[in-house]
Amino acid sequence: MTPMALDQFNQALHNVDAIPLHLGESAEGDFAQRFAVYRNNVRASRTEALRQGFPVLAQLLGADYFTALAAVFIQQHPPRSAALHEYGVELADYIAAFQPLSALGYLADIARLEWARLCAFHAADAPVLSLADMDLAALTDRLTQPLHWHPSVTLLCSEHPLYRLWASQQGMDTAPTAQDWPAENVLVWRQGLQLRTEPLDAVNVQLLQLSTQSNRLAAALAEHPEWLGHLLQLLHWQVFASE
Repeated sequence: MTPMALDQFNQALHNVDAIPLHLGESAEGDFAQRFAVYRNNVRASRTEALRQGFPVLAQLLGADYFTALAAVFIQQHPPRSAALHEYGVELADYIAAFQPLSALGYLADIARLEWARLCAFHAADAPVLSLADMDLAALTDRLTQPLHWHPSVTLLCSEHPLYRLWASQQGMDTAPTAQDWPAENVLVWRQGLQLRTEPLDAVNVQLLQLSTQSNRLAAALAEHPEWLGHLLQLLHWQVFASE
């Protein structure tokens, strides 16, 4: 198929009025009907890929509204890859700018969290920074150098109770109310083979942000020695790569 023919074919997948008749050998009406079935199958598979990748978002929106949202999203953002588990990188920003959902700002953050989980699941393996490999002197020296987050790590700082909203759909927590709506930070990563999603307090957020800068982490711990326990938790969680 020539590049021009491929472009026409892709356009026809998203435009119900366009039929790539140059690809068909049967009568016009018969080909149009068969291509419409194919178009519907493509749309259904992309919708299902989004539903599988963003299950909490689908639960919060409800099946019908999620299907409608997916339809308009697919129209404007076709997949960039044949691997449908990679589909949906633009969904969070799309929801944030989608006027019908403008009053529900937390939905975009839910989409970001679920995309982070997808990325963590498929992230590259990397050796982790482990306390078992260091004594106190070695650890102190290491903290004067920039640390590197494990490839699976994503830090999300939300204005909404992001973790509780997500966890409530897993049966792990109660859903927040309008009167109980705190901002929450969430850390997503893969610890070994286990996909982790945990709420994060302000100290841990600051430690993670400082960790990539030379000497900042050591200086912060010297000023706030009580933060050492927080750092040890992050090391136990294996969120830093050894290199």
